[in-house]
Amino acid sequence: MITTLVLNEYMKLRRQWLWAVLIIVPLVSCLLGYNNFFTYQDILVQKDDNEWTEAWTQASLFYGMIMLPILSGFYCSISCRNENSGGGWKQMLALPPSRIMIYIAKMIIILILVFVTQLVLVSEFIITGLILGLHDSIPWFFLFKVLVLGFLAVCALVAIQLWMTSQIKSFVTPISINVALTLLAFVAVGSELGNFYPWAQPTLAMSSPDEVGIHSVLFFLSINLVTFSVATVLGIVTFDKKDIY
Repeated sequence: MITTLVLNEYMKLRRQWLWAVLIIVPLVSCLLGYNNFFTYQDILVQKDDNEWTEAWTQASLFYGMIMLPILSGFYCSISCRNENSGGGWKQMLALPPSRIMIYIAKMIIILILVFVTQLVLVSEFIITGLILGLHDSIPWFFLFKVLVLGFLAVCALVAIQLWMTSQIKSFVTPISINVALTLLAFVAVGSELGNFYPWAQPTLAMSSPDEVGIHSVLFFLSINLVTFSVATVLGIVTFDKKDIY
């Protein structure tokens, strides 16, 4: 049943031109990052530094702090857009699957979109770097680590964003709130608050070794697991009790 619901969510989303967003947003982050890297290459690349790692520092600055949190919120809003308009929730909830299964199916498809976006980002980063002529060896393990940690950081954020989106009928309002909370990450990421602030977690998780990142992987995983669990439970409970109109 849950597989069928996830496939149904995918069929609805495939008509929303999400593939264009999924490809273009990471590419823009890569291009902005490489532009900064080559502009300040003499300053950024010191002796024994890896060009790929330093270039990633610039790409992840745009992507992890701004684009990924906003993009995950956009995925949440677009996943509820059809149901929030034209009595879509009433039609969906009239079907046999429970509200809990419907909510979980939406979360699964959103997390799949986020993970695919992460894969696209790393792929475009490598391809663009090869085209632009980076000479050092590609740090495969590092890129795999930031891909996974970035995805895990967004899992907690998606749980919060879907909870908020499922309770607000407007399409624009949750996105606006998400953008405002994303901007606050600029303040949080430079303080201890960043280790607890969900909108700052992606940029910390995807930071290069010479940047301010997560201090402890175990602590990072614990905080995100607790946040994800609490937000998911609250989201399911409030959605299950929500009056549909």
